[in-house]
Amino acid sequence: MTDASVDQGPLTLRWGVLVLWIQAALVTVLAVVEIVQLIRNGADRFETAAWIIAGPLVAAAALFFAGRLLVNRKPAGRGLAVAIQLSAVPVVFFMITGDSDAWVKVLGAVIGVSVIACVALVVAPASRKAIGL
Repeated sequence: MTDASVDQGPLTLRWGVLVLWIQAALVTVLAVVEIVQLIRNGADRFETAAWIIAGPLVAAAALFFAGRLLVNRKPAGRGLAVAIQLSAVPVVFFMITGDSDAWVKVLGAVIGVSVIACVALVVAPASRKAIGL
């Protein structure tokens, strides 16, 4: 079978999966940085630290899993992807509107744009048709 005959799906779905996987990678990096900081600072409450680290790791795994479901054209991937993106909206809101440094506000805006882009790409008509909805 040649590469030209393999159906890779619509461009919107492929870009949506790419955004999901980039988000998963960045959230994983965030969790690793937090682990390194906790070890470096000698955290004395490892139970609390474990819960703080578990959240981003679970989110990263869910983002990756949603992407895999979409690659395999499973409708559940779309629901999972949209649900995860919507859970980021309150975080983005408080990053942008809170009393924080300018770089946090810019980072919040970038995350917000990636959330909007991912949802738009995943629910686009071409993506919906490709996953059988």
